[in-house]
Amino acid sequence: MYVNKQMNNVSKLTVSVGSSNPVKVGAVTESFKQYYTDCEVVSQKVPSGIAEQPMSEEETVRGATNRALAALEYGDFGVGLEGGVTMIGGALFECAWCVVVDKSGKKGVGGGLYFELPKKIADKIMAGGELGPIMNELTGEDNVKEKSGAIGIFTKGKLDRKTAYVQLVTSALIKFVSPEWFV
Repeated sequence: MYVNKQMNNVSKLTVSVGSSNPVKVGAVTESFKQYYTDCEVVSQKVPSGIAEQPMSEEETVRGATNRALAALEYGDFGVGLEGGVTMIGGALFECAWCVVVDKSGKKGVGGGLYFELPKKIADKIMAGGELGPIMNELTGEDNVKEKSGAIGIFTKGKLDRKTAYVQLVTSALIKFVSPEWFV
């Protein structure tokens, strides 16, 4: 149950995910249910307001923030997840960020999922491609980003995108579940 302090009543918590991607919705559901067992998670396709392939951490965080704020219109919490790439030491790395916002304006951010991309994939991204479609093309699979993701392909199924995103969402929830550390 969620206590709405402004209305002084108890109601079911609604968490709105700014995406219709089942991997993102599943990760948000698993993360929130660790703390809010009676929450309802809904998906709402909203724009990220950034390029299809974010090319820096700053752009990736901005996309996650935009999604969270747009999704907030449909729930008590808005959640945005965004995958992107960033250059580190001359190599291109995958990165991902999660932003969680609530109606009071509180914002939590969690990021991670760094791994180096193979040169042939990095070259295609640097030439204007997007990781998801590139992975579809190279693997012959459809909708890789709505399944195991690139991380699932590269780890031979030992880690998948949903599992990695659960960690991001849980990290973004820290300010909400441990507010005593942020006073």
